[in-house]
Amino acid sequence: MRRFTLALLTTLVALPMTGAGAQIIRSGRFGLRDPQNWLSATLGWQNGWTVFDGQTSSRWDLGDSQTYGGSIERAVASGVTLGVRANTAAPTVRYTSASVPDVRVADTRVTQALGVVHVSAGRDFRSVFELGLGATFYSPFRENGTDVQLGPSKTDTDFAFVFVYGLGYSFSRNFHVDVVQDLGTSLHQKTGLTAGEDTSARITSTRLVARYGFGG
Repeated sequence: MRRFTLALLTTLVALPMTGAGAQIIRSGRFGLRDPQNWLSATLGWQNGWTVFDGQTSSRWDLGDSQTYGGSIERAVASGVTLGVRANTAAPTVRYTSASVPDVRVADTRVTQALGVVHVSAGRDFRSVFELGLGATFYSPFRENGTDVQLGPSKTDTDFAFVFVYGLGYSFSRNFHVDVVQDLGTSLHQKTGLTAGEDTSARITSTRLVARYGFGG
């Protein structure tokens, strides 16, 4: 009976010490300060969209294309960063002009530059949200085969905004991988368009993002 009582007392004394040790370990693991700076690289697939341009009396049907880019961000709160992001793609364009009825195929480069607010929640598996505000840039079009310039004579710039959502996984404190969906809108100029023609273009894409944090 004495042996049982002694063993029970020893166990009761040891439990708080074990719990305290576990708390110290957990505190040491999760008490580390999160990185203050983040760099990312992204690869994705961008869906096609249509732009009506009144200045050239033309329609631009941009096809699906691969997109790639990156960002640099600074932490402003736990799970919240501010920064800039850019991505670029080289879609094929089906160019239709009011003066030439035939559809011509051309190449261009479309680039977006955005200021972003990035928000994530969770430790390992994470939810990811992002808001971006900036511009979409259309480089001059070059007709396939002839290299003749079509459309605008210089880079065309449109106002753009985007909402991003997705899921991420933290492989370590400073390396995360996200899979996100972009829902963006680009607003083209109204010059030369009739009242019923749309100036907004919906630009969507799915992206794989690798994020590296430093400067904790």
